[in-house]
Amino acid sequence: MSFSGASGGPTLGIKFDKRDDALPTLTLPYGTYQATKYDSNSDVYTFQNIRFAAPPTGSLRWMPPASPTENDTLQDGSYGPSCVQAFPSKGLNFVGPGAESSIGSDLNQFLGGIPASVLNGGDEDCLFLDLVAPGKAVRSPSGESLPVVVWIYGGAYLFGSKEQVPDIFYDGGGLVDQSEGSIIYVAGNYRLGAYGWLAGTTVEQQGTPNVGLLDQRAVFQWVQDYAHLFGGDKSQVSAWVIMQSPAFEIMFDRRGKLQDSYEIFANSAGCSGQGLECLRNADASTISSANQALQNSAPDGGFALGPSADGKLIRQLAALEYASGNFWKGIDSLIISHVADEAKVFVDGHISTDVEFSSFLSSIFPNYTTAAGINTAIEARYPGTSVPGSNYTTETDRVKDFVRDSSFTTNTRFMTEAYAGKTYNMQYSVTPGWHATDLIPLFLNTYIDLDALNQTLPIPLLPIIGSYAYAYQSYFTSHARTGDPNSYAALVNLPPAISWAKVGSTSAEYYTDVLDAGDLGFSYTTDMQNPKSAADFWVQVQAAVTNAGGYAPPGAVVQQGLVALTGKAVVPVEVPEEADPEEPVDPVEEGGEGAPLELDPDTEGEDDGGGLGEAGVGTGGAGEVVGTLALGVVVGMVVLGLVVATLALEVVVGTFAAEVEASEAEITAELPLGS
Repeated sequence: MSFSGASGGPTLGIKFDKRDDALPTLTLPYGTYQATKYDSNSDVYTFQNIRFAAPPTGSLRWMPPASPTENDTLQDGSYGPSCVQAFPSKGLNFVGPGAESSIGSDLNQFLGGIPASVLNGGDEDCLFLDLVAPGKAVRSPSGESLPVVVWIYGGAYLFGSKEQVPDIFYDGGGLVDQSEGSIIYVAGNYRLGAYGWLAGTTVEQQGTPNVGLLDQRAVFQWVQDYAHLFGGDKSQVSAWVIMQSPAFEIMFDRRGKLQDSYEIFANSAGCSGQGLECLRNADASTISSANQALQNSAPDGGFALGPSADGKLIRQLAALEYASGNFWKGIDSLIISHVADEAKVFVDGHISTDVEFSSFLSSIFPNYTTAAGINTAIEARYPGTSVPGSNYTTETDRVKDFVRDSSFTTNTRFMTEAYAGKTYNMQYSVTPGWHATDLIPLFLNTYIDLDALNQTLPIPLLPIIGSYAYAYQSYFTSHARTGDPNSYAALVNLPPAISWAKVGSTSAEYYTDVLDAGDLGFSYTTDMQNPKSAADFWVQVQAAVTNAGGYAPPGAVVQQGLVALTGKAVVPVEVPEEADPEEPVDPVEEGGEGAPLELDPDTEGEDDGGGLGEAGVGTGGAGEVVGTLALGVVVGMVVLGLVVATLALEVVVGTFAAEVEASEAEITAELPLGS
């Protein structure tokens, strides 16, 4: 999808009415949008709910975002719902293993229900974005060329929105103010749950998987098309992406578990065996109920869907693309971060025995991985409490390490090693150090407006926390402006920001020179949450599950030594359409690594993994990504941690360096980018 003005159409850009109290308007080829508010103290304008794509309803369900239709009515920003939400039936865990007790369960249900009530509702017509710009850019767009930060919210690909909690998450006004009016902020919605991430062979054949990712890319395309109208520089676009999800179910089984999820969804909607045409004709309430029913079918603490293999846009798990060298290398610098206790809120104590842990693994991985011995290898890496010499005294600690390693910290390590010498690494340790608590200082607006004496006065909000947030934010706004978090860091502050060096040796078991954002301020630490041995192990696991199913793309098979695999056939993998037809592709040797596993006759047919496998990007996503890139190249590629990247050069946009063919309904695949 590409947006452009038609010749002879309206005059595009920002216009101020002659009335002194009138807010400015932004005219685009398809409509005019009026600013919704102006903060005179920070000199920041906000335009809310600008449509960037047509309503993805009816025949446009499970299709790439389409261009908006023209609307001659002035839009005042009052309409712009979030996308349809769903929520884990048990919520998240806020009380630890005690959540399984009667008292703990009641308390956790209350605490876990708070975000559920905030995120309830939504509508299919949800592809809107917010724009926050400093006054100097709005008043004189042609005189400014400011970096643009694009925020992609998290929520396990199931819930969340561009303005999750109004005026708190994710209001970009505080960030623009902290930068002294030197950045522009954009945040956009994308389809969630089954609306955005339904996958499997039926969707591949009759629709488009991963349309949520294409929605995210459409936000970036919108910025490329219109940044100049509001003083932005399209060659300096930073993607601040947060994908919050435990995501311990790595998604790689297109004909198996992903197709099973599709069948559960279709059956819940009364469309079993009738394909996407039936689902596209179903009413909104039926689809919404089926969306929640699908999530309810997921394992406790897990999520049913997320970025997953479709044979075209996403090839195989991110760690394997890094290992095979098939990733975009045009990134100049990155910030990569995780919190001190990523897994806490996803482990509730319902797994209390070694047998239950084994069952837990079986619910995540398809049956063929058990037959191959992969599940056994995982249990050996994380030995049960009954195993002699085990370093775990409780099953909860065992599960926490498994979830942390498989879904969080190792993913930050994969990217750090891929971009060795270019990364600034951080651990956010402010108590309690839980997943996503680092959003509080990142988005805290350190001042609130108080109307008094006929004027609006900025009043410090939570002075101590606000001062901390100011320094914390300064690292990220500095990186957005220059690619270096030190350029405008708040060194004169309480607590002060400190000089932040790039991470130490990426080959060490534990990273050194990691910035610790702790209770008392900023210091250096050794990252004990992210051992190299764990990352190496999970690369082996991902290679084993991919190769055992025959899902590795030709020429990109990552060898592994975790288990012995044999096969007798090669499952064809779709080659990207942009590939040179004259370029030879190395086939997977018959019976070799990467061919489908030859299952025992007693188990063959029980699992759904034999066939084209999914190459889920990352593990379904949790954490934060901040990067200067186009169209969400790393969305889903980095599933956790906080990544900030500054890109340069002209790039061909595609996931894992595999270009995505542009069409009228998709995103233009080539964009000029620069630092």
